[in-house]
Amino acid sequence: MTCSSQINSAAVIRLHSLGDVVLAQPAASELSVHCEVFFVTSEQYEPVISRMPGNIHPATIGKDAGPIDLRRLINEISPDCVVDLQNNIASGIATAGRHVKGRFRMDRKLRKRVMDKRAESMPLRSWEFMQSAGSDGCPDPVLERRSERGSEGLKIGIVTGGRWYIKSIPSAVISETSRILADLHGAGLVLLGGAEDKRILKTTAESAGRENIDVYCGEEGIEGLINTIEALDLLISPDSGPAHLASALGVPVLVVFTSTSPSLGFWRADRKGNYMVSNNECRPCHRHGGNSCRSGSEICRKGILPYHLAESAMEMLKS
Repeated sequence: MTCSSQINSAAVIRLHSLGDVVLAQPAASELSVHCEVFFVTSEQYEPVISRMPGNIHPATIGKDAGPIDLRRLINEISPDCVVDLQNNIASGIATAGRHVKGRFRMDRKLRKRVMDKRAESMPLRSWEFMQSAGSDGCPDPVLERRSERGSEGLKIGIVTGGRWYIKSIPSAVISETSRILADLHGAGLVLLGGAEDKRILKTTAESAGRENIDVYCGEEGIEGLINTIEALDLLISPDSGPAHLASALGVPVLVVFTSTSPSLGFWRADRKGNYMVSNNECRPCHRHGGNSCRSGSEICRKGILPYHLAESAMEMLKS
């Protein structure tokens, strides 16, 4: 059992980021089989917690809240045990004196060896989260899907822009891929991004020159992002939070790896839908994605062929 019979409640702490919050779902849901779980996270991720199956309740703090605010929240919850999947200074202060069942600990030495090509890969992050919670169940994230695709025709989303430039799909590639999917396969397109990506989203959609291209610029936060992804037949995305959302919601997702790699542990290396430019020996070059290319070539992203990307997406839908 994950929790003993004396434990009635547990707090799971993962404050950020979107992908990691999704990857924490298996651990939280496994805990909730035996006790009530309060998932402590940033308030922007509450819609994700509400989709987690099991006896799980969101317990949120403001984006700029400090360790004292976090400690106050933990004291209000007063859980019998804590699983700390953030494991930083704030969560350490917040949980001081409490029964901590486990803390996720990043193996930074292994990550450095993977980055230096001296080790093959890191363990799956979701599996490590489950180990921290004392469980060995299935590590594949699952979120509740509340709507199904309609019958209005093929609809494909492409994540555009993003925080890390080198990890993003080039806008010219997205425009041409959109044209191919629209012209050859009759697809309707949705370009997705955050409020900070609004300009590149609209410019990319205009450059594609097709009428059946919509944009989602984060107007309704993560709840709107989830609803938009649920309405898709397939999502094309960099290695990012929206890709993890789509996968957990059961929406097929073609994950485009540029400067990152499955070897960093966020995706199964053998999953169907891992897409990357071949013969790129410098991948991964940055643990998050990076904003500059060390070689100056950006071959990992500029080498993406729109026709090949579009056909890879269609192959996913056929199988």
